[in-house]
Amino acid sequence: MNIATTNVASPITLPCPIIILGRDDKRKPHASYFPATDTRPAEKAAELMGMAALKVESDDVRSFLTRLPQGKLFDSGKAFVPFVKQDLYNEIAAHLSDEERERLEQPRAAPETPPTNVTHPVRPKNMPDSFDKIVVGSVVLATEGPLEGWYEAKVLEVKAEGTLRLQWRDYLDNPPFTRRIDQVALIHPSYVET
Repeated sequence: MNIATTNVASPITLPCPIIILGRDDKRKPHASYFPATDTRPAEKAAELMGMAALKVESDDVRSFLTRLPQGKLFDSGKAFVPFVKQDLYNEIAAHLSDEERERLEQPRAAPETPPTNVTHPVRPKNMPDSFDKIVVGSVVLATEGPLEGWYEAKVLEVKAEGTLRLQWRDYLDNPPFTRRIDQVALIHPSYVET
């Protein structure tokens, strides 16, 4: 029994390693390779980062693999593509199409975002802008001593003799304390806690 066999080219193509290359905002060259198992995510990362993806399909391009660091993919979809020397970058870029090379040499501009309705933060009512507006609930700055830092404290009581009963805003376990009004500071008007 004779069985004829014919060699037909398979429509299935196996993934091959890929080289990602491009320049950063300061025009410094970056390039790295990614193994065949990471081809699709690496191509997407290159597109997302404005870089080029070069498939390693020839021996000439394959020779770069030993001279390049391996890149790393992140969950964000981007990749870590380290710096390379300019000469190596130029050698690899020579294997790209003219259009792709030209695109990589164009300075990357930050995407223009249309201005949204800009609203300036409103100063909270508990941050007085003058000492005579300090009331119970106001937040002022106080210190433990001349060599200590200044921290936010909430006013618990305003006494007639010009003293304030205060509680540290962030240290509620510490007992309340008293300071003269000239021993506290106001929070700068441009400061608004986010």
